[in-house]
Amino acid sequence: MHKRITILTFILMASLLLFSLGGCAGKKKTINSEDASAGFSDVAYPFTDVPIPAGFKSDRDKSFIYESGSGSIKVGRLYYSGWNGAQEVVNYYQNAMINKGWKMINAMQHGGMILNYEKKGWVCTLIVTEAMLKTHLEIQINPK
Repeated sequence: MHKRITILTFILMASLLLFSLGGCAGKKKTINSEDASAGFSDVAYPFTDVPIPAGFKSDRDKSFIYESGSGSIKVGRLYYSGWNGAQEVVNYYQNAMINKGWKMINAMQHGGMILNYEKKGWVCTLIVTEAMLKTHLEIQINPK
């Protein structure tokens, strides 16, 4: 009986180890502190032509970036929050995106503000909402 329990314990431990290692293979890429310390704190790294308002912090648990092995396809859904008011953030983007070469397509107000921009080969949607004294920012960027 003791030998049977030991074998079952071994199988269980080996399964757990394989499961935990396999779970890392499909893990999404997130923005980390090394990216920020490399000078990317004011842009939505690796999308260096999308600015981030000063004082906004990345929500690494929700954000993700997909990049193909060749780097030819890159898609991001990035989340940030900060203490600036929502209208202040909208005003910031209406100027900053144009300064980075983006063209505004449209803006919609519904439970916050949605700003849509395009640039040669790219589209970017900014969703600005307020909740609990904080402003939340979602950036969706992908090829056109």
